[in-house]
Formats: sequence, structure tokens, C-alpha cells
Amino acid sequence: MATLLPEPASAPSQLPSKSPSTSHRTWLRHINSGDQIVETCPAWCTDSHRSDDSGFLDDLSHGARFDGPELHVFDAEHGTLPLPVLAGRINVDPYSEDPRRHVPHIHLEPFQDEVMECLDPQEFAAVIAQVRAHCDRLDEVHAQLVKARAEYR
Repeated sequence: MATLLPEPASAPSQLPSKSPSTSHRTWLRHINSGDQIVETCPAWCTDSHRSDDSGFLDDLSHGARFDGPELHVFDAEHGTLPLPVLAGRINVDPYSEDPRRHVPHIHLEPFQDEVMECLDPQEFAAVIAQVRAHCDRLDEVHAQLVKARAEYR
């Protein structure tokens, strides 16, 4: 929720500053157009917003990051390195030109630096179903591996 305000001539802001102790952080943002806006974080937002005191209106997003498990992946330069998979964040971009971004959505990183953006609940459920089906397939492959190793001895 936001309210656009005209830039005051010289009056200092009487609005509360950002504070991690409150569940709904509210602050005054200076928009590059010269306007101001009162911005309030959704209750689930964990972003610090340290550098969101000014900027373009559509630069603001609210989010909450979630971690993924790390898999040890071979890297030719460094040997084996932990690589997070299936990490991401719940995100909302309230001022985006894309209306799908105006509501909370998922930005999923199947692998580090690879992103599936703006997944709605149904699209995210489809990804979960695919991953779950693949895990079931991996369980089958695991059983085949155990059997093959037992027969190999």
C-alpha cells in the first residue's frame, strides 16, 4: 500500500523511519520525479530496504528469500563446490508495468544465477510436481544402483 505525496517545500518528514522492530515497516521514499511516497512493507517482507529511500517508483520490490539445498557440483577450475539449487524468493513488485508482478509471486532459482521469474501459485505447483516426480524417478534410479552394486560384487 502506498500514497503518493507532492514534494514539500522545506518541511522535514514526520513519518516514522524504517524499523526492524515493527512488523509493518513504513517509510517515506523520494521518487526521482520529485514526488514522495509513503511505503509500507507487507508483514511477510524480510528485505532490509536500506537503499530504498529514493529512486524510481518501479524500482521497489518486497520479498522474502528462501534457501535451497546445496549440491556438491564439479567445477573444472575449483574442484567440487557447493551449489544451491531450488532457492528463490517470494516477491511483489507493486509498481511494475507487468500486472502479474503486482501480487506475490515466486522467483525460483533452479540453479545459482538461473531464474524462473514471476511464477503464480499454479505455475509454482507445476514446478513442485515436476521436481517431486523427478525425485520419485531418482528413488527408482537409486534402487537400480543399489541392485547393480550388489550384483557387481
